[in-house]
Amino acid sequence: MSAAWMEKEIVHLLSRSGFYADKRSVSACIELGKEETVRRLIAGESLTGTVSELQPLEQIKADGKELKADSIGDQQTYWLYRMVTSEAPLVEKMTLFWHGHFATSYQKVKEIPIIIKQNELFRKYALGNFHDLVLEVGKDPAMMLYLDSNNNKKGKPNENYAREVMELFTLGIGNYTEQDIKEAARAFTGWSYNKQLDELKFNKGQHDTGMKTILGEKGNFDESSTVDVLFKQDALSHFLATKLLKFFATDEPSAEWVNQVAADFAHSNNVGEVLSKLFLSDMFYNTEYQGSLIKTPVEYVVGILRAFRIPMSKGFAQAARKMGQELYLPPDVAGWRGGTTWLMTTSLLARYQFAESVAKRINNTLLTSKDYKLETSTAAEDWVTQYAQNAGVWYLGEQTTQVLSKYADETFIHSAQKAAGMKGLLQLIMLSPEAQMK
Repeated sequence: MSAAWMEKEIVHLLSRSGFYADKRSVSACIELGKEETVRRLIAGESLTGTVSELQPLEQIKADGKELKADSIGDQQTYWLYRMVTSEAPLVEKMTLFWHGHFATSYQKVKEIPIIIKQNELFRKYALGNFHDLVLEVGKDPAMMLYLDSNNNKKGKPNENYAREVMELFTLGIGNYTEQDIKEAARAFTGWSYNKQLDELKFNKGQHDTGMKTILGEKGNFDESSTVDVLFKQDALSHFLATKLLKFFATDEPSAEWVNQVAADFAHSNNVGEVLSKLFLSDMFYNTEYQGSLIKTPVEYVVGILRAFRIPMSKGFAQAARKMGQELYLPPDVAGWRGGTTWLMTTSLLARYQFAESVAKRINNTLLTSKDYKLETSTAAEDWVTQYAQNAGVWYLGEQTTQVLSKYADETFIHSAQKAAGMKGLLQLIMLSPEAQMK
């Protein structure tokens, strides 16, 4: 029997594939049906038919001031703006996924145009062919500078990229040997990037043309044929299947589920096709997985900004940093660890401070809109449910509902001056345990 396609399933899909489940999108998905909803998400098409044109960085203001392309802080703010504004949230979500997967830090690269070029590469291949993306990443200037492969010469090969492309990008620990790394490093020689000239070139004289043995195969491998060898390994499809399931579905996917997604991936290196099958599967919608993943700081920030339509501020990127996730500055080549590390004491305090600052910024005119106006006779629990859904938190636990209902009843439902109490309720919703989950 096929899984239901009702409000709960739709909210689950929108929370995982994007940043915020709003009422209009949920209604649209009910009308569209599961297949068309998933098709639009994968294709980067608006679910509601809304056309929202992204403005270039120079035309965006934060705190009333124009953003500048030569500021990494402004670039962080601009990417947040894209995530908040985009009608193709899954594309931005996958761009964020690849940023953590192929983690590269501005702290070492130190060149904003190069790090932004890499971001555009991730966006271009967000839901595309993984084989092609791996090939491109190997010659990406930001990656070359980050892993010191920007001057990789015959006789003195740098092993950093060869190691990480196996350990972190394609196969995972235990599925290669140190000798495989050494041989692959030889295969990657000849490529160089000149930062001063912004020039990527291949020097045939610096490429090791000798025979190499990589993962049991012998040949005169170069960077392209080495990647081909990687993609022949069963470990690769299982490695990426596990990462995708942990990002979109559950912290602990079963071996059976990993095997199924790995089979889909082995059949097609196209990430969009793999995710389409995942989002259409009954397993994805099991109740045990709904609301079971902790939102990353960026997801938390972007979801709230989408909910309350707050003008951009440079402080939003700083808030995400305080919560443990700074765009363009992952902690190391392994990226962010995620999971429960997002909810350490200092990170939780940062979430509290962000929710408080957002509540203060909510425009009073929003609170007078029809989504926030209920009859005074309406039960406190219904006020709470309505406000929580407006905030993108569709399902609150019984205890949370009771506490928030008492607060709403005592502060603003029966008061002529409602704004302060309304903002207080929204702040408490943003801080609820349920608001930290997706």
